[in-house]
Amino acid sequence: MPRPFDRSVATGRRAAGPGSAAAGTSGRQGFTLIELMIAVAIASVVVAGLYSLFTVQTRQFIFQDLQMEMHQNQRFATDIVSRSVRMAGFGTSGRIDGYLGFGGSVDNDLPVVLTYDNWTGGGGTDAITVVYGDPSLTMGTDASELSACETTSLRFPTGILDYPERLGEYTAGEMMLCMDYASLAGMETYLWVLSGDPTTTGVVPVYDATGYADYAGVCPPGENLTPSMYCSKAQVMTFYVDNDGTGGGPGTPDKPVLMVDMDLDFPEDDDIPLVENVEDLQFEYCMLDADGDSAVDDCTASTAVWVDSVTDDQSHQIQMVRMHLLVRSSRQDPGDLYQNSQPSLANHVVSVSTDGFYRQVLTTEVTVRNLRLQANL
Repeated sequence: MPRPFDRSVATGRRAAGPGSAAAGTSGRQGFTLIELMIAVAIASVVVAGLYSLFTVQTRQFIFQDLQMEMHQNQRFATDIVSRSVRMAGFGTSGRIDGYLGFGGSVDNDLPVVLTYDNWTGGGGTDAITVVYGDPSLTMGTDASELSACETTSLRFPTGILDYPERLGEYTAGEMMLCMDYASLAGMETYLWVLSGDPTTTGVVPVYDATGYADYAGVCPPGENLTPSMYCSKAQVMTFYVDNDGTGGGPGTPDKPVLMVDMDLDFPEDDDIPLVENVEDLQFEYCMLDADGDSAVDDCTASTAVWVDSVTDDQSHQIQMVRMHLLVRSSRQDPGDLYQNSQPSLANHVVSVSTDGFYRQVLTTEVTVRNLRLQANL
């Protein structure tokens, strides 16, 4: 019997089985417009949340980075200044006669702690000069050598310890201080400038110091120095803040810099920048008898009297130095959301204008141990 005509065979297609998709468009349906809008809205919320989280984390990272930078600047500045203040007076009798004589009268010797309250070049900041001998380069002069007060050379024995190596650390133009225990005027400390490099025989050439009134007052021409003196390389360090480029320094109002001068001629273009973004530096002092009752005061007590400045005649009475150090961030808050103003420190009152800089204040108290020791002798 003939088979019925099969159209699917004729057209080359197989007939759809029971499990196959129905003919037409029912097997190729897509997303509706409402579904697309919902998906886009959800994706937008997720992206916005991720962007907000990224922004917060970025701001937090910048904040932490600026905080760490300020901490590092504080530690370094505090360490170098406090270490120098702590050494003030080492190898001296408390005041220095000779080169760098302070002032212009007969009594113009240089105190080992010289203070500058609100010094003119720092926009209200303080400055401080400290003088001490390098403890690694101490030497005794040749006891067999008798030198006149107007001497142009000092002699040191080369057969003792490592004196030749220590002498090798000196060069022309540097300073040497020597403490004279046996001066008729009392214990004195002299300061010379080297006119040349030390020789291999232990001779240190120096400039005649009798031209300085304070030196000639205690060691006049025609008299002699003590045969044996205790000498070392002089460190004369002045710390100050440069915030306007005074003297050729790198400081500006936008980037104040802590500077150090090594020869008491600050501010000059040969001064050394130490730490950037030190905005203010203030010093206070506690004296042996700050309240005038003739009793040595305990500077660690809560009732201790602290003063903002010290006269030259009082400098040898300093027991402790309190340092206030204000450091600010290297840049302002990137979003301008943070506003702050420079705080007042000690007796330095500043304007209340705000900006976007972060700031930190560190206060440190340092005992000037060498002056306390001399006061008890």
